[in-house]
Amino acid sequence: MRVRALQYALGMAHPDIASRLPSLTSQLRDATAPLREDRELLSGRVTWLDYRLFLARMYGFHAGVERTLSSLRALAKVVPDAALRNHKAALIAADLVALGVDRRELVQLPRMPFAGSLPIAEALGWTYVLESSTLIGKQLHRHLARQLPAEIAGASAYLGCYGDEVQERWRQLGAALDSFEHADRDADRVIATACDGFLRLRSWMQPVAQSRPARIHA
Repeated sequence: MRVRALQYALGMAHPDIASRLPSLTSQLRDATAPLREDRELLSGRVTWLDYRLFLARMYGFHAGVERTLSSLRALAKVVPDAALRNHKAALIAADLVALGVDRRELVQLPRMPFAGSLPIAEALGWTYVLESSTLIGKQLHRHLARQLPAEIAGASAYLGCYGDEVQERWRQLGAALDSFEHADRDADRVIATACDGFLRLRSWMQPVAQSRPARIHA
């Protein structure tokens, strides 16, 4: 009893209590649920110009974030396949070129300002944001293929980046996040960063919604 009392006095959760605490991924899911990217962004009638603008903005979002995440060696210690995940800007670039954008013009596309380095907790929060977009890729692909069959046939590397493995890759990321050894100390920072990331994504993608207000519910 004295040992247990000392654990509480020092702020140490008893193992039985710790095992009942929500996992980091559960906390992330609950905290970010109201903030996740708008599923109506490409709903209704969509033109190839809408799709190209969507990709251009996503390129500007991913490029800066992935560049920073790719430079963090500590990230691979938590998410072993981080280097393989941080390649979506290249896939989007290929899609844009397939839609007629000159590769030399990609450097001129607006990019979301982003920090050059991040603490590991914040890097995990941003990884959660970037990877969450893969979950609706299949759904978007199916919706757009009905309206833009030719364009999607030749320019959907980003939407289909994980193919049939999307759920498994998401499960693996969740397992990696839940194994983060400093989760008890840094969970709040990971979650706050993810929430901020979703808000920034929503703000960054506003030009897509604003360009098609009359068609979005058609």
